[in-house]
Amino acid sequence: MRTATALGRSSAALLAVGIAAAALTGCSSNPNADCGSALKSGQASSLVTATGPIGSEPTISMPTPVDTTTSQRTILTTGTGQPVINGQMVEIQYTLLDGQTGQVGEKGSYGGDTTPITIGNSNAAISNGLLCAPVGSRVAVAISPKDSGGAGSGNTTILVADIMHAYLPAANGAVRPAVSGFPTVVLAPTGQPGITIPSSGGAPKTVRSEVLKEGDGEEVKATSQVVLHYTAVGWDQKNVVMSSWQSKSPDIVSMSTGQSALNQALPQEVLKPLIGQKVGSQLVIEAPANGNVPAAAWVVDILGIR
Repeated sequence: MRTATALGRSSAALLAVGIAAAALTGCSSNPNADCGSALKSGQASSLVTATGPIGSEPTISMPTPVDTTTSQRTILTTGTGQPVINGQMVEIQYTLLDGQTGQVGEKGSYGGDTTPITIGNSNAAISNGLLCAPVGSRVAVAISPKDSGGAGSGNTTILVADIMHAYLPAANGAVRPAVSGFPTVVLAPTGQPGITIPSSGGAPKTVRSEVLKEGDGEEVKATSQVVLHYTAVGWDQKNVVMSSWQSKSPDIVSMSTGQSALNQALPQEVLKPLIGQKVGSQLVIEAPANGNVPAAAWVVDILGIR
């Protein structure tokens, strides 16, 4: 099982930053799939070589110093998977080096845990350096001092990253026939849901759920660590009370405890309906109040299992 690894301060700063079927939209072009902001290859990034199997610690060579005033990326090995897009969580193995000296400043746990980052929600140069690279690629990114977010020494930083895996950016399962009586959901081209609470009837006292999209991926278990996108709208106040979409990143959630990478505890009333569902599925869930979380309508996308 992959788990998030702890990063040092410098690299952390770099890497961190019914429902009627007719109402379900998403046929419009997804703006997150636009590759226009992907970094171009340049002289600095082209100086870097990295040999060895994808996922193993590479042998990295480059002349020193490597300096650049504009961030660049070169795809050293092109993978065979789908290109990654903005808003998508990926798992990487990585090495960060000082461009002035060539010394390694930080690296992942090669041969062990991978590191999850979300494209578009990390350091901009890293996100744009990985954007639209196919899964399975090894990418060299030369990060200029001005793009390092104050994390470096004032020198150009070199990132060599292997894109090991990508989770779904949004649920992609088959749309199910509508069931009347549930909140209404419409989807933006990105997959982000909008939820309308029914005008009649009070807040739910028990849990009800409906599968809006039926995926065909791996099955969620009670002990799974899942990657989810979700939005919850309070039944009475009609406000968003919890949303990974608003955080601009999918969440990593423990099914057994509800604890998440976004530091939000998801109620078990919301998680239990996910057990037995498959990756790619989307559910609407009516959940009663639980502690500080009011009664709400949830739309949950199951994007992957770690």
